[in-house]
Amino acid sequence: MSEIQSAKSLIRAFVGGLDVAAPGEEARAVFREFSAGGLAYRGVHPFNIQTGSDSVADHVWSPLKAAMPLLQRRKDIYLCGHNNLPGRSGLWVVEMGNLLGDFTRDWLGIPATGKATYIPYVSFYRIEADRIVEMVEFLDVLAALTQAGLNPWLQDHTGGFMMSPGPRTHDGLLEGPQDAAATEKTFALTHAMLADLAKSYTSPAEHMKMYWHEEMNWFGPTGIGASLGFAGYRRGHTGPFERKLDTVDILHEEVTVAEGNFSAVMWWPCLRMRNSGDYMGVPANDSVAEMRVVDVYRREGDRLAENWIFIDMLHFLKDQGVDVLANLQTGT
Repeated sequence: MSEIQSAKSLIRAFVGGLDVAAPGEEARAVFREFSAGGLAYRGVHPFNIQTGSDSVADHVWSPLKAAMPLLQRRKDIYLCGHNNLPGRSGLWVVEMGNLLGDFTRDWLGIPATGKATYIPYVSFYRIEADRIVEMVEFLDVLAALTQAGLNPWLQDHTGGFMMSPGPRTHDGLLEGPQDAAATEKTFALTHAMLADLAKSYTSPAEHMKMYWHEEMNWFGPTGIGASLGFAGYRRGHTGPFERKLDTVDILHEEVTVAEGNFSAVMWWPCLRMRNSGDYMGVPANDSVAEMRVVDVYRREGDRLAENWIFIDMLHFLKDQGVDVLANLQTGT
């Protein structure tokens, strides 16, 4: 079995065990079995940085599993590759989809709804010696809060609020080996598009025509929402983003992997921004706020056709003095 296929097999076994494990000791046992003792974890606020498999099980996954005893993993994209950015390395498995849970107990201070609730997720796993040594995981906590009716900025969504679907082509689960030429083409296109975007973090018409399909799908995080096509993307994301935010710093991506027609990119952080125009409905302020970001892409021919975006919105808001989870406790 190839290195890539072995890594995929490892993560399949890991998530299979985690999905059936009870919160507490069973969840810890799964993490201990598949990860290194000093597992390094980075996640969205309030999880942030965790060290050690027990810490990840206790602070991230056991509370979620306790809040949603019936929790289904609906995986839409699954790929593996080497991080081939200059000066970077590592073999990474990436899994993206939605968690669907029966929300019967409070989670992170969000009151239980007693209803089915979805949480978009993306998980990056770095593999060494058949063990998970590093995880970067984005859970869209704001999506759960919004479904509980507690998002004060929902009316300010510039895109559609929805459970993001998987690929339009229904071929995102790359369980077997993929064509090497296709993988190289996807990596090159992704890298070239991001290098052009990073010049200003604007998306002028020439950039869009060069790198994107005209009927592109852009599935943004809760707080922004989804947009379709060039006009929809301009109206639902880049227009408000460019008008209402001032870019302070543009940082380089940390991980870029590709396999077949899919790629995934992670920044920690990607941008430092200043909210100068009531972005997302949050009053303008002078704070410099970080955007931690993951992008997942599907290539179709010579253009990118679909993009799923994860942003640590609670961290971005907290940097502006808005602590969403703390406010739930105080009722403010």
